[in-house]
Amino acid sequence: MAMVNGYFHSTYYSEPTRFLYTWTIPNFSKLRQDIGGEDLLLPNGKDCSFSLRRDLGVLRLSMKTTCTLLTCSVTIFTCNGAALIRKKFMKTNEVKGGFSYYHLHLTLHDFNDLKDLPENVLFIVFAIHDPELMYKNFSTLQNGPKNEYLNYFRNLAADIKNAPDSLWKEKVTLRVGNDTEVVNKAVLCSRSPVFARILESDMENCVTIDDVTIEGIRDFVYFLHSGIVLDKGIDSLHNLYYIANKYDVAELFQESRNVLVSNFHPENVCKTLKLSRMFNDDYLNFSAMLFIQSNLRLVVNTEGWIDLMINEPKTAMKIIDFFFLDMKTRLDL
Repeated sequence: MAMVNGYFHSTYYSEPTRFLYTWTIPNFSKLRQDIGGEDLLLPNGKDCSFSLRRDLGVLRLSMKTTCTLLTCSVTIFTCNGAALIRKKFMKTNEVKGGFSYYHLHLTLHDFNDLKDLPENVLFIVFAIHDPELMYKNFSTLQNGPKNEYLNYFRNLAADIKNAPDSLWKEKVTLRVGNDTEVVNKAVLCSRSPVFARILESDMENCVTIDDVTIEGIRDFVYFLHSGIVLDKGIDSLHNLYYIANKYDVAELFQESRNVLVSNFHPENVCKTLKLSRMFNDDYLNFSAMLFIQSNLRLVVNTEGWIDLMINEPKTAMKIIDFFFLDMKTRLDL
């Protein structure tokens, strides 16, 4: 899941000629400006991008692409997976710079359905169909997520530049069993308000942790020093995501979530889904549901799905409902 201009984006394949592009918009009721989504480079070499404009009582979605054969339908969901609106883009006669334009206007009646959104979060799912042969790879023209570590250092420098000199020199020992890892106190406390509170009354600068492996703590410290999430496998990512939530490390939370979404696989997505629900993370939960919906036949053959059916059957049935909702939407359109 990439974040562009404060909004979250993901892409999932469901068939060789069809994929889902999702756009997650938090604080929707406060949205005033026009926003643009990621610039997608389709597998057939064509460009495609989306934009959203909100006027008084009207929501306008637009798509521009260099592929003249694309069709696209839109479903707008709440963060709970309930579908509010289903529409199809209409192609216009407008052509500029080799781009064809598609528009979708939501009327005042449609717009009323978007009031009082749970958590004030809007999920827009674009189902894009390309009749030309498409292979399961794509890229985006945005380079922002690759440079997130630079933003991390910028924020870190701004937060700790006024820290007392004594704090810069202090070290904190994070202990797991008999193993330890050392981190600079100024860096740790500036990134985690939870650790900052713990260390206010801890004169020994030592914190014992009993619910995360030492490998997870070392990956955490590596992130604190570099702003980079190491992709060492799904268990490592789950550990980092857990640490980010427990200790309120905002940048790690965002980055670990991004990497988790980019690493969705039928074998691991159910475990990630359960973790997202543990922390009430609507973005990760919805993204996992979309991936499962698009790869249901593969997912139901995994141990993760069996575990979900045994221990959280209600969640599994929500996914099945979601799957058939998409099937019905495609038939209706």
